[in-house]
Amino acid sequence: MYKSKEDRDIVISKGGGDGDGDGDVASSSGKTKILHPPIESHWHLPPQDKHRPSSSMSNLGLKTMIKFRDSFKKLGGSSSSISSNKSLKTVLGGVRDPKDEKVVECFRELLFLEGQLPPQHNDYHTLLRFLRMRDFDFTKAKDAFLSYLQWREDYMVDAIPKEFKFEEYEAVKKCYPHGYHGVDRYGRPVYIERIGMVDLNKLLQVTTLQRFARYHVSEQEKTLNLRYPACSLAAKRHVASTTSILDVNGVGLANFSKPARYLFMEIQKIDSNYYPEVRGLSLFLQGCYVNNKMVGMVDW
Repeated sequence: MYKSKEDRDIVISKGGGDGDGDGDVASSSGKTKILHPPIESHWHLPPQDKHRPSSSMSNLGLKTMIKFRDSFKKLGGSSSSISSNKSLKTVLGGVRDPKDEKVVECFRELLFLEGQLPPQHNDYHTLLRFLRMRDFDFTKAKDAFLSYLQWREDYMVDAIPKEFKFEEYEAVKKCYPHGYHGVDRYGRPVYIERIGMVDLNKLLQVTTLQRFARYHVSEQEKTLNLRYPACSLAAKRHVASTTSILDVNGVGLANFSKPARYLFMEIQKIDSNYYPEVRGLSLFLQGCYVNNKMVGMVDW
């Protein structure tokens, strides 16, 4: 972690999956957690001054991403489309590390033989994320994966894109500034959140904590199923993580009231347990009067 000596600091937190809120180095129980490289670390990245993704990705709205999604479904098997299909699969699937691929295949076989691998979740990258989350311990990764499947069923996650409508979105953004804005130099979507400007009293006037948490899940699903594929096509390489910029300038004790703690902890629980290994890089913008304890509380 790096802190600048300026009045307005930038704190950089690299990172993969947390899992139960574990730290990058050691968990609360004192057990050391292995530091894994970024999930796309085996990329052969181009020089920074060449093929740099355009910030015009910020103009890729939901309709554009839906077009990308629909185009995947329409891919045919004609001879004229074979080469483009292979190229598209390479971009969306990424260049797989042979060691990871072997481990994922063993994990997949374990789940399949025990009848615990639904076809819709038999996805290489999903299985790899849960393996990395538990440091490639098959027993712990299996428990985490099965907990994830049960949560999706109980929370009715698959129904959210069709049935959940967050009509209060514009009102929420005014008292909880956040959103995706463009991509970083490697094509990863950039998520920005201004935590110090959150007005929880106004937030609770326009929505509920439960609806906001459900909205957060819908955004995570959208990121996995729409944003990452769209960014992968634009960058012409597999994108599987997000760069987050969290502005905690102005954060004080008032930001950590009981409802605020509930909301932050609920979102942290969802992200750590059910969407591991999607945080590629986190940048914290903090004022000099924000202490490290507060920063740690919002490190999700």
